[in-house]
Amino acid sequence: MGHVRTASVGDAEAIAAIYAPYVRDTVISFEEIPPSAADMAARIASTLERLPYLVFDQGGGPIGYAYASAHAERAAYRWSVNVTAYVAPQAHRRGVGRALYAELLGLLERQGFHAAFAGITLPNDNSIGLHEAMGFVHLGTYREVGFKHGAWRDVGYWRRSLIDGPPTGEPAPFPSLRDRQ
Repeated sequence: MGHVRTASVGDAEAIAAIYAPYVRDTVISFEEIPPSAADMAARIASTLERLPYLVFDQGGGPIGYAYASAHAERAAYRWSVNVTAYVAPQAHRRGVGRALYAELLGLLERQGFHAAFAGITLPNDNSIGLHEAMGFVHLGTYREVGFKHGAWRDVGYWRRSLIDGPPTGEPAPFPSLRDRQ
């Protein structure tokens, strides 16, 4: 069926192709212009300096991807991350998103992060179902927070605990875990 692995800048073209329809044709992403493969390569490289960026590869290249990003820039937020996953339409409902999130959330726990957050443009029953199946709990909704495709859009926020209790140290950078995946 395929496997989850760390993304590389060589995956940028496939990842950009997966993401482009979400940007262009839906309100799932609040970007309005699909990023180029070069833009995506820069994003992958930047993310991998500290956090996981994963792809689901069926042998012919990525059919889905997931990554973590900083939750916010202030120092006290450093134990929290935002997570997201995108799956090519032909691979929906085949366990790709679940496999990506299982690996991503496990890596974030090993890095020492306390909580993961996800923002979901509403309505989006498939994304809500995936997040809640992975242990995320709805926190609340920002009403009319984005304007795309001619209308105001709401974004719901979900949270998943990763590690309980106070931190035992700084979160480990992802490159230190990459070889132990």
